[in-house]
Amino acid sequence: MGGRALRPEEQAALVEEMTAIVEHSHLFKSLDAELRGELLESGYVTSYEAGDVVFQQGDPGELLILVMRGRVRVETATPGGTVQLAELGSGACVGEVSVLTGAPRTATVVAIDAVDAVAFAKHRIERILDRSPKVRKILESLVDLRARDHD
Repeated sequence: MGGRALRPEEQAALVEEMTAIVEHSHLFKSLDAELRGELLESGYVTSYEAGDVVFQQGDPGELLILVMRGRVRVETATPGGTVQLAELGSGACVGEVSVLTGAPRTATVVAIDAVDAVAFAKHRIERILDRSPKVRKILESLVDLRARDHD
């Protein structure tokens, strides 16, 4: 759709950047090298313009996003209006609670400025976590902690 193939040096730079973000992500740094490699191969780059809705509160969680560049705002609708929960940038992970629990999205995520991110489909994350029960347990604990922080 109006794009072009990446030149080899662009592809190499992108893989290097994705690798650094995944290796330092609190969600994925516990994966062994083989599973991190598999995770990287399953991700794809996606972009959002300022104001684009990345995720909508209440929607099913089919994607997990790691922000490479740009910033996103996480907000939730309450009876009293919209409440901003966080502003996140490079290296941040969004969408993991819904992907890991199967529950609908608990918040809306909006691009503050131009955002480049790596997206991972739920079924691919599940396949990797099925092979690493220890990491699944760590991630579930992180999700529980995050849920308590928002109560």
